[in-house]
Amino acid sequence: MKLNRQELEFLSAWAREERAADPYSLPAHQLQAAHKIPGVTLIRVIKAWARSEGRRDEDVFNLYESLNPPWPWASDEEMATRLTAICPATLATGRAATARDA
Repeated sequence: MKLNRQELEFLSAWAREERAADPYSLPAHQLQAAHKIPGVTLIRVIKAWARSEGRRDEDVFNLYESLNPPWPWASDEEMATRLTAICPATLATGRAATARDA
């Protein structure tokens, strides 16, 4: 399964924000925090996307220009289904993977 446009737009903004001095003050990271998704989960998804597309992880930085992307999933269940299909190691028992799961 491939990531859709909204997912890639969000992940692109999130990855760019990671380079900021205080990323959790920025929109994509605030969405991540509000939905209680560990950063390791999003990193794993970006790495799985890059492998599946034959690209470098860093290519995600330049996919979209959005500074304030919407949350790409309508529910936690949709997010779990989509992210598990992209990268089975991302989610554990229906909850976002934690750093200790890495």
